[in-house]
Amino acid sequence: MPIVDDIEFFGRAADAGDMPRDAAIRALAAASGGGLTELGAASSIDNWQTARADYQAIYETAADNLRKWTQEPPR
Repeated sequence: MPIVDDIEFFGRAADAGDMPRDAAIRALAAASGGGLTELGAASSIDNWQTARADYQAIYETAADNLRKWTQEPPR
């Protein structure tokens, strides 16, 4: 499951009161497989509603930059 799905799942659960925030933070950090510290997981939980758009913007920027950097220079 992509990390953004986990962020939305645990963020939604914490917001709805289905899971305590601190438990959601620990679960997200564990689910990330080392990709998020508990501090990073807390930030992600707090901003879960914009996480998908944020990750999409990062992906698009990275993809655009890779295309620019790998284009052959004009002759």
